[in-house]
Amino acid sequence: MTDVFVDTSGGENDFGKIEANRRSNYKHFTSAYRYAFVSFKIDGKPYLIQPIDYVGEIPLEKGRYTYKINIDNLNSVYATLEFIED
Repeated sequence: MTDVFVDTSGGENDFGKIEANRRSNYKHFTSAYRYAFVSFKIDGKPYLIQPIDYVGEIPLEKGRYTYKINIDNLNSVYATLEFIED
């Protein structure tokens, strides 16, 4: 994945390139939720995870968290996000 970008509504970070089945370094966000807006490319094709809103969501406590990106269908432009508390 290239051009990996995450917006938690409490900060934005560019993660650049992340190899398949690898993790990025942790980055700081002022606040975050169990899901976020994520965009990236695979072989130049854009993909995204688009939350509707954060209504009813509670911001995460300070800590280390991972958003695991899953792609089930390379023919779609959508991916899914799995939340992991590290």
